[in-house]
Amino acid sequence: MGRAIGVAVALVTVVASSGCHKGFSAGVTQPNPLSQPLETLRESERLTIVTGDMELEMPMQAGGDPRTGGSIMQNRRYPLQNSASFTVVSRDRLRFHVQIEHKWQDYAKLTEWNAYLIDDEGRVYLPQEVDFLQPRHVVFMWDYETRTAVRNRFGDVVSVNNDGHRRRQTLGSLSLFRGRGDFVFYGR
Repeated sequence: MGRAIGVAVALVTVVASSGCHKGFSAGVTQPNPLSQPLETLRESERLTIVTGDMELEMPMQAGGDPRTGGSIMQNRRYPLQNSASFTVVSRDRLRFHVQIEHKWQDYAKLTEWNAYLIDDEGRVYLPQEVDFLQPRHVVFMWDYETRTAVRNRFGDVVSVNNDGHRRRQTLGSLSLFRGRGDFVFYGR
């Protein structure tokens, strides 16, 4: 396994064990942390795969008129941050730190995922230990603050009344789950 890091190509593939079997894959190339232990970091670069979901939208930051404090609401997709990095624990042990974000709790549970490591010679390593946390529920909320436009006889907006308190709107929200955990691989 140490030789595989020497070539400096580490590939982690995480594949769902149920459902649609969608997999995430990313690679990193960097100097071998074992060949010069005092000069290189024993941690890899963080690999991030940004995904999205058409149902996870939240409004963009308001940048409207400072006198009225309002602007037209425009939604944007919330970027789901899926990431992985590894730490060299010893010459024959790697610990991969993985984060999965999704709108479904079952999808964000790392216990529902299979992980494996492929070295530069094509050998497949399965994790010997899995340390995980329960997915954390993350919620964002915002207030729509609806206002009334005042128009002249030609239909042009001449002012905006700050009267959102008269017609209350339900709060908008975005809910997702963030699963984090570690997969430990031994090269025996």
